Amino acid sequence: MTDEYRKVILGSVLLAAGPSTRLGQSKQLVRIDGEALVRRVARLLLDLDLDYITVVTGCNADLVEAELEDLQVGIVYNGDWEQGMGGSINCGARNMPPGVDGVLVMVCDQWRLGEADLCRLFNAWKADISRIYVACWDEREAFISGPPVIFPRKLIPELKGIQPGRGARQLIDRHMDIVEFVQMENAAFDLDRPEDLDRLSDDTRRSPSN
Repeated sequence: MTDEYRKVILGSVLLAAGPSTRLGQSKQLVRIDGEALVRRVARLLLDLDLDYITVVTGCNADLVEAELEDLQVGIVYNGDWEQGMGGSINCGARNMPPGVDGVLVMVCDQWRLGEADLCRLFNAWKADISRIYVACWDEREAFISGPPVIFPRKLIPELKGIQPGRGARQLIDRHMDIVEFVQMENAAFDLDRPEDLDRLSDDTRRSPSN
């Protein structure tokens, strides 16, 4: 990350605790070119030189943490991972040190996201760090929004108290008056069902360097 990004302090919470029930296997351990997705995204965050990076583990924690053992990231275990994503967000937010200006919440299965996508989100957030910045994309005629999301410092207490059974959407819906959307078509590509694995395989075969 260039010096211009260091005028503000941004922490990151990478969610890697879920059981991936609908997918049928741990999405954080799905591999692209031999590399687990959780490691792939953690490396991306490290390459961007974020101030604080915390990975939240839960299901298959030992295997997930083994993928990260040589990376300079913080790891926190969510013992209540079965209750839902909100508990992992809560754990990650509680691991953020005082003084961060915002918290980037990411999932590990958006396999097309790259540095350019996240830099576009960062640049938008820097224009007004008091607001929420949410990725959005188009699916046919529908407007969809979701992670990655940057929350401002003033909402960290709410991230720490988030309901375990719901994700960050509860905060976004509660604070729609300060939400900004950032177009990010690559965020549409994730792993939710077995057919998504086929799409991933097809895409990586066409673009070996992806």
